[in-house]
Order: sequence, then structure tokens, then C-alpha cells
Amino acid sequence: MVTEVEISHILPHPENSNRMDMKTLSKLRRHIEAAGRYEPLIVRQHPAEKDKFQVINGHNRLQVLRALGHAKARCVIWEVDDDQTRLYLATLNRLSGEDIPERRALLIGNLLERFEVDDLAGLLPESKEQIAELKRFAQIDLDELVPQTPAEPAGAPQVILEFFLDRDDAEQVNLALDVITHRHPEMGGRSEALVHLAHSYLCANQASLVISPDLPPSPA
Repeated sequence: MVTEVEISHILPHPENSNRMDMKTLSKLRRHIEAAGRYEPLIVRQHPAEKDKFQVINGHNRLQVLRALGHAKARCVIWEVDDDQTRLYLATLNRLSGEDIPERRALLIGNLLERFEVDDLAGLLPESKEQIAELKRFAQIDLDELVPQTPAEPAGAPQVILEFFLDRDDAEQVNLALDVITHRHPEMGGRSEALVHLAHSYLCANQASLVISPDLPPSPA
């Protein structure tokens, strides 16, 4: 049953990882402005705040309705617990918009406290390997990693690195770089994130890192 709820009583879920880009969000706004119609939000009673509701599906619609000055939103109220809510966050919200990798990793990490990897792989779009990788990223505290070496002075020569990866490996590399750049927006981009990742690995494995003299030299 659809119920009208005061927008001031509707709060986003802190573990929502899905975001629409500005172009798609603008289209959604124009549609709601023109037609005045939209798919009802799915909410639940807020687990911690009395008389409040928490969004399960519809974070982007809520954002647009607030921007348009709507006082109420059409909602469907579900009775679901925290674990069920996280599962819906991980599935329903992927039908539109894109995930912020760091938040997606944290959401998957929380789900893995109650579910096995094999179980989640049967419920979520990710494969078992991708879920395991997201779990690993959720456990990394990038603030505790050894800071990267100072950047070279302006005017230092730059080097172009070129290598080829298969699709699965490329997804893992891109996920790692996205996590770092979202956690450290002060970085100048993905190239600095790659340097940070390499430097952190070398520092973490300094004691056991052995370069064999039999290894072939790197290509010039």
C-alpha cells in the first residue's frame, strides 16, 4: 500500500552505495517536474530514530523531491530487518545509477558478517571472486598505510607505462584505484593512486621481498 510520508521524516540509509551522475539525475528531475509522477520510495521504520523512516530503495528520487520542494513523498513501507535491508540495498539500488566502490565494499563487508560468500554470490550480481575482493578492500584501512614518497619536483621527466590485462584483472585494478582516490581526494588522480598502491605494497613486504638475479630485466 502506498502511503504519503513527510519528507522531513525520511532519512537515507548510511550504507547506500548507489549514486546517479548529474546528467541522469537532471533527467529524473525533469520527468518528475513534468509528469508529477514517480515510482514510490521503499522505506522501513527507522531502527534508531522514533517516527522516522529509512530509505531502502529510492535515494535518488528522494534527493530530487527535496530539491523540488516537495513536502511529502509517496512510499511503500516494508517490515524488514537490518540484514534484509542490506540485501535490498545491494540489489534494488543497482537497477539505476552507479556504485561508489568504497561504499559498495563496506556494504558487502557488513553482509559477510551474516552470510557466506557462496550465499551472497547467489543473491547479488557479483561473482564469488568479486565478493571476496570487495571483502578484502572493506578490511583495508588506507589511512594506516605508509604514506607515499614525496612527488618529484616540477619539471621532472614523466614515464608512460603500458600493459594489458584481461577483463577480470582490469576490474580489480580499477576497483583498487577507485577506492584509493575516493578515500584520498587530495591525490592528483589515478596515476598517483597507482604509485600509492605500489609504494604501500613494497613497504608492507619489505622484509620478505627478494628480487632474484635470475629474473629477466624489465623492458626498456
